[in-house]
Amino acid sequence: MTLSILILIPILTALLTFFVRKKTKDIATVGSIVLAGFAGYSVTLFNTAERGMQLLEYYTWFTVDSFEVALSLGTDGISYPMILLTALLGVVAVLVSRREIKKDERQYYALLMLLIASIIGVFASLDLIVFFVFWEAVLVLMFLLVLKWGGKERKYAAMKFLVYTGIGSAGLLLVIILLAVFAGTVSLTDTFVLEPWVQYTIFCSLLFAFFIKIPIVPFHTWLPDAHVQAPTAGSILLAGVMLKMGGYGLLRLGLLVVPDMTVVFQTFLFAMGTLTIIYGAWVCLAQHNLKKLIAYSSVNHMGFVLLGIAAGSTLGVTGAVFEMLSHGLIAALLFALAGLVHQKSGTFDIDKLHGLVSVMPRTAWLLTIAALGGLGLPSMTGFIAEFLVLFASFQTFGLWTILPLLGIILTGGYMVRMLSRVVFGKSKAKLSEKKVNIIPFAILTIVIFILGIFPFLILSIITASAFT
Repeated sequence: MTLSILILIPILTALLTFFVRKKTKDIATVGSIVLAGFAGYSVTLFNTAERGMQLLEYYTWFTVDSFEVALSLGTDGISYPMILLTALLGVVAVLVSRREIKKDERQYYALLMLLIASIIGVFASLDLIVFFVFWEAVLVLMFLLVLKWGGKERKYAAMKFLVYTGIGSAGLLLVIILLAVFAGTVSLTDTFVLEPWVQYTIFCSLLFAFFIKIPIVPFHTWLPDAHVQAPTAGSILLAGVMLKMGGYGLLRLGLLVVPDMTVVFQTFLFAMGTLTIIYGAWVCLAQHNLKKLIAYSSVNHMGFVLLGIAAGSTLGVTGAVFEMLSHGLIAALLFALAGLVHQKSGTFDIDKLHGLVSVMPRTAWLLTIAALGGLGLPSMTGFIAEFLVLFASFQTFGLWTILPLLGIILTGGYMVRMLSRVVFGKSKAKLSEKKVNIIPFAILTIVIFILGIFPFLILSIITASAFT
């Protein structure tokens, strides 16, 4: 019942926030903390010495002829870290919303908690039809959050997000239909025996669906608009865990359903990952909008996830999962800080945010820490993640790994450029850190350092995988 409870807690919280008219923020806060607490407790139930799926649950949904669809739940070293990350970022998302969201709070927190439940459902589902239901719920709920509580251009950004991700969902739906027809099952606990042409078709459809979601260049253009216009909590969940749905899907379905295709497309995956790393970093150098810069940095870092998958080894998969976890924490911290700066200054314009350290010193130093984490400073999660991915890449592709290394150099360039303009210099704005709740920023910063210094705490879970 562990995974069911993790899904039900935010659903019940959503119902309470919507129907109880008083203390909506407090209900959502308590619900998110209970979720994070139970997720923490569930770590004691996860056996790191056991290979394969754990915490299994099975509830028949419906049966047509001999074809059965079930609420089949389970987790392993690939999905479990993402579930824990979702629960943690759920607390952060609710806490940063308390001062930002002023209108229609009941609807907002209800949608936010349903979004968290749906994301956990994606990571926990072992039946592809249920997986698809949760997947679509995530897209619709995020669309509504941007459309209702986003910035001035929220309608355009929300529609672009819906169109891009909706088209990607068509590729995922095609995969499910092909498996139902040619394998007779859509359960990830079954063995798939498929003709070569079916495997090629499935893998190409997976690439199309998940390249949009990760996102991989050139399918990335929806992301900056969605991030800039989304409320801060929306950006935290979008960068922190929703992008990881694409990387997770490629790992889960690619390695379980058509494992041989990853080797066949290995060079292509390496090339696309490298292109995404370099292009994302290069575009960051030209950004003047703080939130858009962080959005493009997500494109840059998600390229490392694809690079780890392309390596086709245990080390590569481990590095890809750790990169998703690391980027989820660091990007969430960056977006949370960007939202705070915008609340205080009314702008994301980097050129107007000089001298933050003199007027908002705690915020400035946290922003510096997050930026250093993003460029892979040792003692933080980014260093471990990128080291594992590049090591695995070098084992597989040799000196070609020098190409994605250029992306790290460019990352240092855009992060230093951003810090020099935003943090240092003489401030012209009258800003203050009064009444700032430091707790969500402290939570993320502490976890980034803990997992950066003691990576074995999470690596022991990741390596308890079905694919090692």
